[in-house]
Amino acid sequence: MNNIEVAERINKEKKIVSGHRTCAGCPITIILRTALATQDCPVVVASATSCAEVTTTIYPYTSWNVPWIHSVFANAAATISGVETAYNALKKKGKIKKEIKFLAFAGDGGSLDIGLQSLSGAMERGHDFVYICYDNEGYMNCLSTDSLIMTETGLKQITDIKKGEKVWAFDQKSYQPILKKCNGVFDNGRKKVYGIETIHQNIKATSNHPFLTLKRNEKGKENELIWKTVSELKKNDEIVTIKRLYDKGKTFKFEKIKLTKKGKNNINKVKIPKESSKELMLWLGLYVGDGWIREEKGEIGFALPENTKERTKLIKIHKKIFEQDNISKDKYHIYFNSVNISKFINSLGFKQEAKNKTIPSWVFTLPSNQKKEFIKGLIMSDEYIYKKKKENYRYVSVSKDLIERVRLLLQTMDYRVGKITTQKKKKGTIVVNRPLLKDSEYYSICFSEKDKWNLEKYSTQYKYQNFLIKNKYFEIRKIKNIIPKGIEQTLDLRVEGEHNFIANGIVVHNTGNQRSSATPYGASTTTTPSGKVSFGKEKFQKDLAAIAIAHNIPYVATANPWNQVDLYNKVKKAFDKKGPALILVFAACPTNMKAPSSQTINISKLATQTNFWPLYEFEDGKYTVNYKQEKRIPIEELLKTQTKFKEVLKNKKEIINIQDHVDEEFKKLLDKEKIKK
Repeated sequence: MNNIEVAERINKEKKIVSGHRTCAGCPITIILRTALATQDCPVVVASATSCAEVTTTIYPYTSWNVPWIHSVFANAAATISGVETAYNALKKKGKIKKEIKFLAFAGDGGSLDIGLQSLSGAMERGHDFVYICYDNEGYMNCLSTDSLIMTETGLKQITDIKKGEKVWAFDQKSYQPILKKCNGVFDNGRKKVYGIETIHQNIKATSNHPFLTLKRNEKGKENELIWKTVSELKKNDEIVTIKRLYDKGKTFKFEKIKLTKKGKNNINKVKIPKESSKELMLWLGLYVGDGWIREEKGEIGFALPENTKERTKLIKIHKKIFEQDNISKDKYHIYFNSVNISKFINSLGFKQEAKNKTIPSWVFTLPSNQKKEFIKGLIMSDEYIYKKKKENYRYVSVSKDLIERVRLLLQTMDYRVGKITTQKKKKGTIVVNRPLLKDSEYYSICFSEKDKWNLEKYSTQYKYQNFLIKNKYFEIRKIKNIIPKGIEQTLDLRVEGEHNFIANGIVVHNTGNQRSSATPYGASTTTTPSGKVSFGKEKFQKDLAAIAIAHNIPYVATANPWNQVDLYNKVKKAFDKKGPALILVFAACPTNMKAPSSQTINISKLATQTNFWPLYEFEDGKYTVNYKQEKRIPIEELLKTQTKFKEVLKNKKEIINIQDHVDEEFKKLLDKEKIKK
């Protein structure tokens, strides 16, 4: 077939339809549509957790127009072999008569690394299926979209982070907090996530997301910090978390709001603060805990009973802040009437309804004494205080977002904070002097100031317990649980320099691209970063095609979407074979390769023309090289197209090393082609 005939065939079949969320320039759907267009009979597909899976199945939609099964990261080959076995059993019993083909589709992680065992088993058992590995040369890991990130301007949800914004990171040399620029935020689709919980923190991440972990070495050797992925972590592993941040806070200057001067009731002459203060933060703490606003009426209310010190304190500081005397009150409530105070408070970002209350990011950047007054106001609104040796506090709210942010605020102030607990209250229960109209759920945390450690007397013992005991900003916490949390929308966040950031109070690695067994030599990834110490990955990629050939299966081939006719013919031939067949396809990922999305096919073409990605097939014991360049293009030309090789390109010796490796491997391939069966 020629290119036009293949294109017509693809357009006719339409087994992968529009609506997928693959990135601009991603070759995954080219590979899938070409492969599925080779068959007239039904094809059942098992797809491992991967970019292909998450971008084609954004709940509740799908781009698959064929029977499709989502398998976990490691199990695509095992899943499809089970389906093929069931088909054969039903066909033998006469319950199925039509011809059905079977395809497993996975990335390099689900094929060369974590999925290699199930793939090897399926090939060894001789199941009749085609396995396509799209090799995009790395892992793309991520966090749940509800993750909260410590930024220069305060706490922000990961969905609100912008490229160029500065976030707090962990300096791996000094063990101190450092601000680093975010150089990319990417929607990575829906993925399976796991909850990692300590007694004080929790976060959700994909199985391949790395956390900074304490490695305890044998006696006499210094312990060290290493990166472990979620799949490698286990209960009681110790991870790095914050214990203080933003300790050099500054008074926050408010944006000027347009005040109402006439035409409404309750305008009242008041003073609007221009910047934060201790008194205002105490007032706002009381507002978040027990207050409400009805801006259209110019009403600010607080549920503070009469004859309480909290009410007395509020009246006093309100007058000092806003210079307002006129108030109204009843037995349980106190009201201030001012349209302009209402507008001012609404402009600060705390929100209004109890379920929606939150702490805006700027509060995290305040001086310590102002943050303490805000916490004091929260405590005054609830009065959950109990004493042992010292005061301990409990704060309750129906807003989970508020509770999570209160906990993180306290952690930046070096408080001891417990886990978030959830409780339910039945309809009719009296809350703030009113019966609940329906069953409700609320959340609470307990906290207290930390005891001081006698570091001079027990320095060695304490350091053994907590490797970072002398560190002002970070500490070590044990993992209590690692729990599957289902499938959620996720994001990639990339940070320059240190390649890590602080999310939900925990030090986590850069999301984005990580090394896999298929990552090329010299490539810079978030787990093999280039810089002064290293130029990138220091090993050549694993040869999956050779591993498959070692299983003595009927058909193995390499392919490239640049040569679509060759890809089509090889997939068709693979389906025609009886038994397992594997096709390894070059998939130039613009995100991973750090290259323009418009260059996908050009880079793919260069990969074959440089012999970096030779096109060949192994059919019934015989090698055939399908593409031979009269004069191969130097490998340096391919490296130049991708900024992940920028450090290697500075080193002529390493370029020669890569060129020699490519030439040697291609020569071996040509020698194998000469061998007669």
